[in-house]
Amino acid sequence: MGFEYHNNYHIKDWKKNVVEEINEKESIKEISEYALHIARIINYPNLSIDNYIKQIEGIGVELKAKIKTPKEMRPTHIIEKFNEFFFMDKKFQPNVNDYYNPNNNYLNIVLEKKTGIPITLSIIYIHLASFLNFELQPVNFPSHFLVKYTLDKESEEYIIIDPFNKGRIMDDYILQDLLNKVNPKLSMSVSNSILEKASTSQILIRLLNNLKIGYIEVDDLQKIELINEMILSLDRFNPEAIRDKGMILYRYKKFEESLRNFYQYIELNPEAEDIDKVLELIRQIRNTM
Repeated sequence: MGFEYHNNYHIKDWKKNVVEEINEKESIKEISEYALHIARIINYPNLSIDNYIKQIEGIGVELKAKIKTPKEMRPTHIIEKFNEFFFMDKKFQPNVNDYYNPNNNYLNIVLEKKTGIPITLSIIYIHLASFLNFELQPVNFPSHFLVKYTLDKESEEYIIIDPFNKGRIMDDYILQDLLNKVNPKLSMSVSNSILEKASTSQILIRLLNNLKIGYIEVDDLQKIELINEMILSLDRFNPEAIRDKGMILYRYKKFEESLRNFYQYIELNPEAEDIDKVLELIRQIRNTM
């Protein structure tokens, strides 16, 4: 269909129900709703968002009944009891064996199967903790989404939690080791900026990027195109989405538009690792034209 009716309809839906609603001060319930809209728009048109929010709320009521006096408990004790509930009672698990399956990014499927990847487990984990008035924050850590509890806002003391690994508490050494494995070529160190609270847009773009990678693997061009446009509607200067739009246009033989996107990508990200591949593609397109 190219950029025709099918995707235009879904993009209008996405903008109306999510993009225009984002104010970056949402409750975690709203972020869960936005994640469910992603699933509904891309793959599950009959999905009832209310039903899944009620499912989370039902689990939240059970949690409140189990941990009756969180205000009287130390944060680490709350985390310990909450982990017991989340992983042992409710049996949420990391999907280690099928990590890259796009379904791991659909919140409805994660709630049904009780298995997911760091970002989807973290969204549910944070949402449930809110029923204890225990405020957790999402952390957009490179390649491994995490959760943060702030002990003292002035001194920036915090506890970092990994819902993908049974809710273990991460110290600086574990975080640095994780960072080294993710970026072995870069000498990055753990800092407060890496552990900042993720914005709503960052969370949704990360979910969408995960899905895009999954559909690139199976070459589902229509879904790749839709997801890429959803990302651009959240961040029109997203370099990777601009590059990928160039790739999509190239496949539709819309060469002039494709070139414009590639040139914009180079301008935005001149040090990109794939810059040589993009330049070679530009050369091929110009020869074709």
